[in-house]
Amino acid sequence: MIRNRLSLHLLVFAAVMVLAGCAVLEEPSEEAEAREAEPREEPAPAPAEEPGAAAVERLMSEARDASDDGDHERAGALLERALRIAPESAVLWHNLAIVRYREGNHDQAEQLAQRSLSHAGGNTELRRRNWEIIAVSRHMRDDDDGAAAARSRADGLQEVGGE
Repeated sequence: MIRNRLSLHLLVFAAVMVLAGCAVLEEPSEEAEAREAEPREEPAPAPAEEPGAAAVERLMSEARDASDDGDHERAGALLERALRIAPESAVLWHNLAIVRYREGNHDQAEQLAQRSLSHAGGNTELRRRNWEIIAVSRHMRDDDDGAAAARSRADGLQEVGGE
């Protein structure tokens, strides 16, 4: 029991450290995804032909800069503005979840990661990263059973490459 609890704490600590070092990234190529296994924010610009794409790209760039500077409040506000333009963007919801996690709002981080999951479709890597946010957020709220269930979902996506 103590060994399992210690293992879970170490796993959560490692996940928190990875999330704490995250920066807002553009949508990675398949090559980049293969190289980078740790979870991080990854907003993808909307295709250029969609209305508002330039505004979303600009807001994401500004959010990336704010995130890099540790200004989570500003990064969150910028991502919320981008979501008003592109509300179906799973990546934007994911990044907002990470920002809220960094602010210490674990309930909202989980809710936003769940919202991202509802829009993620077949993006297995994004789905895995959302489950990792959910696991760490649940652990931070002392929901160890819920954290273990979410971690299992994340691990299942990593091992089999799909849900």
